[in-house]
Amino acid sequence: MTAPRLGWWWLAAPVLVAGIVFFVLDDVRTAGFVMAGGLGLAALLRLVLPTARSGGLAVRSRGVDVATMALLGLALAFITSVLDLTPRG
Repeated sequence: MTAPRLGWWWLAAPVLVAGIVFFVLDDVRTAGFVMAGGLGLAALLRLVLPTARSGGLAVRSRGVDVATMALLGLALAFITSVLDLTPRG
């Protein structure tokens, strides 16, 4: 018996890790946009790849997976764009 293939998730994972690195380096706005882009990339990969090649990106049906990742990416991009990062008092 062979282990299931993880597929193309590794293409989106480094983008999300880069977002975490930006966050640790105290660049919150860039981190948010990079992570939103990573979620968008994951949604796009899940949309165009067949289920057998999607690997770790395939959790539920294609529509649910794409909608979830795309909406989370859009929400994160919106929240990041409206952040007020100016120091107070």
